[in-house]
Amino acid sequence: MTMIRISLLLAFLALPGLTPAAAQQVHTPPPGTSERTQILDALRPSPGSTIQFIAHELKVIKGKTATYAYSVVDPAKQEYDGGEFILKKDGAWRVIWSVTGGGTDNCSTAATYYQSALLMFQAEGIDPDVVNPQLHEEYLRLATFAAEDPDCWALGDLGPEIPPSDQKVGCAACHPDDLPSGSAQARSRIAPHPRFPATVIEADLDGDGKPDAVKVVHILPGSAGRGIDRNFVIANPWDSDASAQALPDEGQPMALLVDSSRTGTRHLLHSTYVEISAAVRADHPVQAKRGNTRLARGFRKDCPDLRRDFLLMATDAGIDVALFWNTNANRYEVCWPEEIP
Repeated sequence: MTMIRISLLLAFLALPGLTPAAAQQVHTPPPGTSERTQILDALRPSPGSTIQFIAHELKVIKGKTATYAYSVVDPAKQEYDGGEFILKKDGAWRVIWSVTGGGTDNCSTAATYYQSALLMFQAEGIDPDVVNPQLHEEYLRLATFAAEDPDCWALGDLGPEIPPSDQKVGCAACHPDDLPSGSAQARSRIAPHPRFPATVIEADLDGDGKPDAVKVVHILPGSAGRGIDRNFVIANPWDSDASAQALPDEGQPMALLVDSSRTGTRHLLHSTYVEISAAVRADHPVQAKRGNTRLARGFRKDCPDLRRDFLLMATDAGIDVALFWNTNANRYEVCWPEEIP
């Protein structure tokens, strides 16, 4: 039997700068405003309670039919367990979804609970990632554990259930493959990344005149029997050291999956630089660029093997790098220009 802990305080622990730009207007009510007071009052255990909260996260966003708030709080004196909450304003603010410390639920129930929040936001025309990208990530994690072990249990109390009527449309962010139902799916370490579940970047990287498809994927931990299909070519082009080429078991949540139109080969390219680029660019980690441009010619001065389309990426040093297919070496490489940031 597997026992895991539901990841409470997700927004408090999330990496800064990873939330994508969104059409919805999100605001955080400043301290002392009536809106903030009303939301926090709705989280109190009883009317008239004087408990003070430490609000790690508080966002308000308007949907198609109602206004919602997402909050991660702890009681200042730890009088009881804090957690994450979704509130809805229909006259007054009320909690409609919450995960707090304490009890246990099986992983399948917990995964369905997180999925209900994603479905509700999608039905309301709200991008779940605007609320918190890691809501989807926790759903993926719980669903994977549930598929691998029917006896899996999760530590954490689940709150009110969102009515099915509030989940009235399909969730574009919840692809059916996200919730594994068969043993083959359950063992895979590759899942659509919660920030980019359906985004495909196209570029003719291999020079056959046809676009190659590039996707951002989420790499799950290599525990509990999960693995990578042997047909994948796994590499870390950002680090030439042989010891860096194998996919690590932990701590590698974001990678690039490139489908070659010429050979049909699937390349899984992993490095912390993928996530760094996503954070620096504040959107997609890669941008397709043509091989016959001034930008390409500039890279070619340092990397003469860069002859075709390539993928432009950012680094935390302020220098853009190019990910490209080196036909002579038959592999993906990264061009690090000789310049001072």
